[in-house]
Amino acid sequence: MLRFLSGDRWRVFFRDRTKRTKTLAVAPKRLAIDGLTKVSLLSGGLDSLIGAVDLLSGGVRPLFVSHYWDSETAKAQAYILERLETQFGKEAFKSLRVRLGFDKHHLTTGETENTQRGRSFLFYSLATLAASAINGRTAVDIPENGLIALNVPLDPLRFGALSTRTAHPHFIASMQRLIDALALDVELNNPYRHMTKGEMVANCADKLFLQKIVANSMSCSSPAKARYKKLSPRHCGYCVPCLIRRASLEVGLDGDDETLYTVEDLKGHILASDQPEGEHVRSFQLMAKRIRAKPDLAKILVHKPGPLHDKPDEIPDYADVFRRGVLEVAELLKGVRARPGG
Repeated sequence: MLRFLSGDRWRVFFRDRTKRTKTLAVAPKRLAIDGLTKVSLLSGGLDSLIGAVDLLSGGVRPLFVSHYWDSETAKAQAYILERLETQFGKEAFKSLRVRLGFDKHHLTTGETENTQRGRSFLFYSLATLAASAINGRTAVDIPENGLIALNVPLDPLRFGALSTRTAHPHFIASMQRLIDALALDVELNNPYRHMTKGEMVANCADKLFLQKIVANSMSCSSPAKARYKKLSPRHCGYCVPCLIRRASLEVGLDGDDETLYTVEDLKGHILASDQPEGEHVRSFQLMAKRIRAKPDLAKILVHKPGPLHDKPDEIPDYADVFRRGVLEVAELLKGVRARPGG
């Protein structure tokens, strides 16, 4: 399971805690969980924002669980929670935010760990721990659009981005088996697994509210890259999550997108497909061309990132959401030019 998530080989060791680490963390103030009916991940991204709005609009009283390590993620989460409280009321939900990660002093061997490839396991574990405190069988929602969840490689020479296997059906099923083996009364679910991001936006239960705050959600894989252009942290506008985000807001909000992007206008100049600014643009364009020529190709490609045998009856739905998702982004990229060398 962990190898599928991160691509690393894992060995897990358990040992007694030493006296020096008797207290790992100061006990937090007890969170009142009476009346809570569900747990939902809130990452600070657009999908989890929509998930939160849909739950609260439907009268569900959830516990939102967030994990962060960098400041931009923390900022997005704090903003969203504040606006949700203003919109729906202080008692409409509870939230639990955890800052946890490796710093340079954690390892005594001199080695460093500067990736977050295993972050999803931690995120799920935190949510499961929280859900296990609620009486009865408790669902944990993992709001993620189907295109990102599947993480299909966009061209034959590339692998899917390992960081986005968070919501792959096989990883969710593997985590569920672990939860069941531990006899925890918790059920993981991605309610948006058969929807594109644009469909999520278009069907949001409160689009007017979403429209007001969407610019402050964070989808970019590396917002700090903006500093190389002497700009404040913001969406780059050209990574895979940014392109899917831009396409979704074009579809769902009729292009009303006030998000700050490092590359504001994708059509402003020819993008270099051998550089980060044009690499993913060209990959999406090539994949869309393949899908248009052979729509049934989607049925084959969805199996490339990982097994889908956990729920075989859903495979046609996965193929269809992949096809729709690629074509959704292709609409955004009409007229965008990308070629080697720019």
